[in-house]
Amino acid sequence: MDIKIQSSTEIYRNPSFDSGNADVQHKRVLITSMGDALTAIQKGRINVDGDTLELSDEAKSAMQEAFDKAMEENAKINEMNAAMHNSVWAEQTADAEKKMMEDEAKALKIAMRIGKGDIVPQKDESFLMTTKPDLYKMAKMQALTAEEHKKQKSLMDDEEEQKEYDWDRGHDDTLHRIELDVAIDSEGMSVAGISEVAVSSGDISGSSPT
Repeated sequence: MDIKIQSSTEIYRNPSFDSGNADVQHKRVLITSMGDALTAIQKGRINVDGDTLELSDEAKSAMQEAFDKAMEENAKINEMNAAMHNSVWAEQTADAEKKMMEDEAKALKIAMRIGKGDIVPQKDESFLMTTKPDLYKMAKMQALTAEEHKKQKSLMDDEEEQKEYDWDRGHDDTLHRIELDVAIDSEGMSVAGISEVAVSSGDISGSSPT
């Protein structure tokens, strides 16, 4: 699978590597798991297409630097995504509280109308019976002694569409990872460069942003 690199910051370039050698092939190796990257740093080796690539102390140090930078960038993205999620949650909570207050006011007004003996639409009466059963009973009791019977219009709004909340609003799916530039020649493999890169999470199946 061809993974598109969104941005790249080179951390290390092997000074002894001859970039003009035509006999050398290059392979870009993206470490898609930060856990695998940490294991490679600790063990000093990494698997490349079934072969083991030994890492020099210099390469391990550079990988650790790239690892730290990637983790720092991932933490920033996680913090921003959490803030955006909390913003949507706050909006949903505010809407729910507003609706609750509006329903309370409607229930009281319907109860007052019933208590005075007014005739209210069935959906209003059902609303009061469902949301405030005790208040409904009191209103019906009061209505027994009422003398006026005025027909009232409904206080209930027509069926409103359920508001959808965009939980992905402002979400950044970028993942920061480590990429190796592996040089391959007749003598074997060596690390030519190490970079901290940014990719889309959609390009890395099953990966987490940590």
